[in-house]
Amino acid sequence: MHISTLKRSNRRRQWAAWFYMRVTQGQRRRLRAELEQSGRFPIAILFYHRVADTHPNPWTISRKNFSQQLDWLERHFDIVTLREAQNRIQSRFNNRPTVALTFDDGYAENCDFAMPELARRKLPATYFVATHPVASGEPFVHDAQLHSPLRTNTIAEIQALHRQGFEIGAHTQHHVDIGGLTDYDQVRDEIVGSIEQLNRWGVGPIRYFSFPYGLPENTSQYAIDLLASYGMSGFCTAYGAWNWPDSRGYHLRRIHADPGMQTLKSWLTLDPRKLSDNRPLPFEEPDIAPSLLAGSFT
Repeated sequence: MHISTLKRSNRRRQWAAWFYMRVTQGQRRRLRAELEQSGRFPIAILFYHRVADTHPNPWTISRKNFSQQLDWLERHFDIVTLREAQNRIQSRFNNRPTVALTFDDGYAENCDFAMPELARRKLPATYFVATHPVASGEPFVHDAQLHSPLRTNTIAEIQALHRQGFEIGAHTQHHVDIGGLTDYDQVRDEIVGSIEQLNRWGVGPIRYFSFPYGLPENTSQYAIDLLASYGMSGFCTAYGAWNWPDSRGYHLRRIHADPGMQTLKSWLTLDPRKLSDNRPLPFEEPDIAPSLLAGSFT
């Protein structure tokens, strides 16, 4: 998509989000008060891909916009680890606006600004890595198809992020659509292989997995059962939905942190259109006791 088209589309989306927030602000205030009082305030998990000022695309956010989002989140939310977000989901009581930050894929530019900025602010994040592009230095297939072979992280950069205290998670070996795989051995190789590789790099224990593309059709029952059997603490999707207190909390739904401020504010100030997620899932979520979720595959 051409940069001017991206900018025009984003401006329209930001204006529409601002207008909708104004129209529904009274409803949002009442809902917030009700959820805080009842202890049912939902937990948000955001995901980013690439923070950079060059080669913009739908999965890139500028440095300035990223900083603006962090400024706003710090003022209005508890910014917690993925594990603490999971604790609050499973606790049956949460009366505080809460958000966790995650990254997918493994883009090199994130180590130029985004991760140092998080470290400067002492904010936690989970960094999900597709291991083959990092190990080989090859670009992601989706970038190569757009004739924009963006740099991937190196192993040394992933190890440095781990030493700085960021949690590293698995994201398959080759950034594949797990839901589109019919060979169980290939699914196992992509999932378990990525976990084993990360552990060999010394960035474990690996407790969480995120599905590339992350929509219902990109997951499968076999994959979820495999994750549970290896003692993973949970898995992330990109369903664009909240996580409600008292849910099982093994499936962690995430919201894409789109470029722009108004769309993010609209989502996270309890957009009444987005408070329920009734899509049928192609899997049954494992019913794993919270005490067992601290385990990990090693």
